Amino acid sequence: MLFLNRWPSPTLPWFELARFRRSRLTRAAVVAVMLVPLFYGAMYVWANLDPTGRLDHVKAAVVNEDKLVEITGRDGKKQPVAVGRQLAGNLVSNDDDDNYDWVLTDAKDAQQGLADGDYKAVLTIPENLSKAATSTSGDPADAIQGNLDLQTNDAVNYINGTIAQTILRAAKGALNAQVTETYLDNVYLSFSDIKIALDDAADGAAKLADGADQLAGGASDLADGADQLADGAGQLDDGAQQLSSGLDELDDRTAPLPGQTQKLADGARQVADGNAELNDTVQGVTRAILGATDTADADIDELAGNLDALADQCEAAQPEGLDCSLLRQAADGSGDLKDFVGGVRGQARDLGAGTQKLADGSKQVADGNARLAASVPQLVDAIGQASSGASRLAAATGQVSAGAGQLSDGAGQLADGANELSAGALKLTNGLRDGSGEVPDYDKSERETLSKTAATPIEEAADRVNEVKNYGEALAPYFMSLALWVGAMAIYLLLRPLSARAIASTTGSVRTALAGYAPGVAVSVVQVALLLVVLQGVLGITPANQWLLIGMSLATAAVFTAINQMFVALFGGAGRFAALVFVSLQLTSAGGTYPIETAPPFFNVLHDLLPMTYTVHGLRAALAGGTDGVLRDFLVLGLFTVLALGVTVIAARRRQTVTIARLHPTLQV
Repeated sequence: MLFLNRWPSPTLPWFELARFRRSRLTRAAVVAVMLVPLFYGAMYVWANLDPTGRLDHVKAAVVNEDKLVEITGRDGKKQPVAVGRQLAGNLVSNDDDDNYDWVLTDAKDAQQGLADGDYKAVLTIPENLSKAATSTSGDPADAIQGNLDLQTNDAVNYINGTIAQTILRAAKGALNAQVTETYLDNVYLSFSDIKIALDDAADGAAKLADGADQLAGGASDLADGADQLADGAGQLDDGAQQLSSGLDELDDRTAPLPGQTQKLADGARQVADGNAELNDTVQGVTRAILGATDTADADIDELAGNLDALADQCEAAQPEGLDCSLLRQAADGSGDLKDFVGGVRGQARDLGAGTQKLADGSKQVADGNARLAASVPQLVDAIGQASSGASRLAAATGQVSAGAGQLSDGAGQLADGANELSAGALKLTNGLRDGSGEVPDYDKSERETLSKTAATPIEEAADRVNEVKNYGEALAPYFMSLALWVGAMAIYLLLRPLSARAIASTTGSVRTALAGYAPGVAVSVVQVALLLVVLQGVLGITPANQWLLIGMSLATAAVFTAINQMFVALFGGAGRFAALVFVSLQLTSAGGTYPIETAPPFFNVLHDLLPMTYTVHGLRAALAGGTDGVLRDFLVLGLFTVLALGVTVIAARRRQTVTIARLHPTLQV
C-alpha cells in the first residue's frame, strides 16, 4: 500500500465549498441543494395541512327514497313524520368545512356519479326509514330498524371511504339522538299523565274507601234486616203452610158444594112454584071469603031480626016442645057471629098477604139459590186455585225463608268484605298517593333537558394532551424528517463525502472525515433554517417549544448528513442506493402516521433501531409539547452521528490506501 504524505492547509473543510464559487451554475447548484428539504418538507406539510377541513369541496350524493308516514299524536290528531327528508335536508344544508358538499339527486345520477368519480360517496335513505323511526311507539312486534346505505368507490379513493363512514356515523348518531330525544320527550310527558292518572286513581280509591265504609254500614244494616227478614220469612212460611193446609181442607169440603147448591136451587124453585100455586089458591079463597063476607053483617043483622021475629012469634005461640029462648039466644048471638065473620075476613086477608109474601119470598129464595148454584162452582174453582196457590206460596215461602237465611249470611259476609275492601281501598289510596309522589312531573324545559341528556348520555370528552391544531402540523415531524433526509442525500449528490485533497494529503482519517462532514452540516443548517422559516412563517406551524424545535431539527440534519456521508464514503455511488433503502426502512418503521403497533412485527423490531424514530419523536415533542424522552432522542441521535462518523473515518482510511480495486473499480456510479 502506498500512503500519501501531504498535509492539508487549515481551511481544508471549506475547500469543497470553495470550488462551487467558480460559476453561477455551481453556485445555483449549492442553493438548489439547500432548497431541497424546503420543497419536500413544505410541500408535504402544505398538501396535508388540513385535508379534513376542506371536505366541503368534495361532492357526495344523497338519494332520499323514504316515504312519509303518519302517526297519531297525544291529542288524537294525525301527525306527518318524514325522517328521511329531515336527514337529507340536514346534510344538504350543512355548510361545515368538515362535511361533504352533499347534493340531493336520484339513484341513477348518484350511481353514475359514483362510477365516474363526480360523487365520492352516495348515501341512500331507504323507503322505510320514517316507518322504522316511529315503529317503537306501537306494538313491539312491529318494531324495526332502519338501514342507511352508504356507497364509496375505492377505485377512486380508499381513504375517502373511511372519511365517509365517519361522517355517516356522525349523521346517524345525530339522527338517532334526535329520534330518541323525541321518543323520550313523549316518555317524560307520559310521566305527567301517569302522575295525573295516579292522583285520579288515588281520589277514586279514597272514594272507594268511603263507599266501602258506607257499604259496610249498609251491609250491617242489611244483615240485621236480613235476620229480621229471615224471621219474618219463617213466620210467613209457617202461615203459608197453615193457609195451604186450611185451603186444602176447604177445597176438599167444598168439592160437593156445587151439586148440593144446585139441588138446593132446584128445590127452592119447586117450593117457589108450589108457594106461587098456593098463593094463587089462597088469594082466590081469600077473595071468595072477602066477597062472601062483604054482605055477611047485613045478612047476620037480617038473620038476627028474623030470629028475634021468630022468637017473638014463638013466644007468642008458645009451641009445645019448642024452646023459644033458643031463638032469642040465637038472635042475641048475631053480634058474636059478626065478630066471627069479621075475624074470618081478617084471617083471610092475613092469609092472602102471608101466602103472597111466602110466594114472593120463596121466589126470591129460588132466584138466590139459582144464583148461588151458578156462583158456587166458580167459588169452588177459586178455592181450588187458592189451595194450589197456597201450596206454591208455602213452597216459595220455604225458599224465601231459606234465601232469607242465606241473605242474612251473605249480608254478614258482605259487611266483612266491605270492611276489608275499605281497608284495602285505604291502603290503595295511600299507595297511589305515594306512587304519585314518586312519579316526576316535568315541565317542557325539564323534558327537553332530560330528553337531550338521555338521548346522548355520553358526550365526547376527548382531551388531546399536547394537542396540535391540524393534520399538517401533526405530520410535520414525519415530513421534516423525510425532507432533511432527502436534503442530506442531495448534499452528497453535490459535495464529495471525503475531500480529495485530504485523501491525497497526509491528513489523518478523522480530520479527513470531518473535513467532508463540515461542509455538509453547514449546508444542512441552511436547509433547516429555510425549512423552519417557511413552515412557521408561511404555513403557520406553531411549535410548543421553539428552541427544542431548532435543536432537534439541527440534530436531525446532523445525524442524517453523517449517515448519508457514511454511505457514499463507504460505498461510493452505490451508497446513494443504500441511502434510499435505508430511508425506506426508516419511513416504514418510524411510526410517523399510524401507531407503530399497527404495523407488522418486522417494522416494530426496526422501530427502535433506526434514527428517524427518534427524530420524529423529538420533533413531535417540540411541535406538540411534552419533553418525555427528548433527552434520550438527543443521546440516540448523537450516538448515530458518532457511529456514522466512525464508519466514515474507516472509509477515509481505506480511501487513503491505494489498491488495485481503487485504480480499476468494477462499478463506477
